[in-house]
Amino acid sequence: MQSLRWPLLFGAVVGVLIFSLFASFAFHGVAAWTIGLVYIGYDSVLLAFMVVSSRIAVRREERLRKEEKPIAPLLVNGKRPTLTVLICARNERLVLPACLAALRAQTEPADEIIVLDDGSTDPMIAWLTSEYGLTFESQEANTFGTSGQWPALRVLCKPNSGKADSLNLGWKMAAGEIVVTLDADTDVEPGAMAAIREGFAADTALGIAGGVLVPVCRRSSWAGFFQFFQTFEYARGFLWRLTFMQYDMLLLISGAFAAYRRTVLESSGGFDTTSWVEDYELTHRIYRKAFESGQRVTVKTLSGARGTTDAPASIQTFLNQRRRWFAGFIATHFKYHDMVANARYGAVGSYMLCLKTLDLLLPVYALAAAVMLIAILSIHHSLDSFIVKLIVIKLVYDLILHAYSIVLYQRWLGITFSRKLCIQSLGATLTEPFVFQIMRQLGAVLGWLAFLRRKIDWMPQRRVTVASVTAN
Repeated sequence: MQSLRWPLLFGAVVGVLIFSLFASFAFHGVAAWTIGLVYIGYDSVLLAFMVVSSRIAVRREERLRKEEKPIAPLLVNGKRPTLTVLICARNERLVLPACLAALRAQTEPADEIIVLDDGSTDPMIAWLTSEYGLTFESQEANTFGTSGQWPALRVLCKPNSGKADSLNLGWKMAAGEIVVTLDADTDVEPGAMAAIREGFAADTALGIAGGVLVPVCRRSSWAGFFQFFQTFEYARGFLWRLTFMQYDMLLLISGAFAAYRRTVLESSGGFDTTSWVEDYELTHRIYRKAFESGQRVTVKTLSGARGTTDAPASIQTFLNQRRRWFAGFIATHFKYHDMVANARYGAVGSYMLCLKTLDLLLPVYALAAAVMLIAILSIHHSLDSFIVKLIVIKLVYDLILHAYSIVLYQRWLGITFSRKLCIQSLGATLTEPFVFQIMRQLGAVLGWLAFLRRKIDWMPQRRVTVASVTAN
């Protein structure tokens, strides 16, 4: 029976989609927009669940902060876990200086920092050599450069082989008990590494932890547009992770700022070099191994580990990123489909992966609903009054819950309440459905096409030239 659970669930989602599309042509009036009714219904129920659950989780976090005990008694031999930071970088001369500066400014610096140069062709290595006085062991490939000015820093120069392969090389040679992966365009706050150490020391079952990231968009005439919408998208997304964390079913940890217990990486085999989303795939594999071996592993987002990361600032880079993310999500879900609706894998199998099965086609529902609404309006030059009222009610509903989500987000992080941010979230909620959400849904549909073609055309977020580096 287990082998039929996932096909039946996925088949039901596909069946409802087909029926909804058929209704658009077979019926008139309200029934012609069945696909929109289905999408609004599901989205509204999901949003209510996330907000209510987030409120419970935030109140729990606030209570734990008040009752927080000193971390020292939980440490092994009175010491915090040793920590290695891995930065996989290819042509990152423009952003790497800020990343390294943030690491040097830590209240509890990393014991070791390894920059994995994945075949860069820009002046990144020349800058590192000049700035930190690197001395290379030899001129051969895959050799370390060590810094006379910053003993914790090492640089591995290697031919281009991709991020996952570079990270696998890095963690295998890392000396730290905790391995942190950072994107070169991620700048962490001064207390981030201390929060990571404390998180792993306090929970011996913690296998993976992620930080809280704020998007930063630069170098584009569209930067303000994407910064505005992605700020609230990220805030809600990280708040939802807190919700999933309290139910022990958090699957998504951003590789841009993630931390792994080294023993967990060793037992799982590290990152999958064939995956389009190696961080997301690895979490599935770690959960699977833990449940099948009877071991307990926890996955958390640590509110004290914070930073900023570069986010797409143009339509092309945004769609390319979302296409890759969604294609990787689909491929990973299909790979681990036997865990869906399987109580053997705890809440991850019983609930989270069932939800992810519905999410496979949710963007298709949403995009189709928008297209059908436009088609109905174009043909009949008006909308049924019930549909108009429903859309208005949905907007008001989203306004209230999205604004409250931002309040909860600020409470969770323990930051000063910002009325301005809440007001801005109202503007984002009002305009998202007509612009940003359509772009997100289009990116997901492109992800389906990429998955079916089994092909992703990789595109760097920054196109770096020697001239541009010199100019900066």
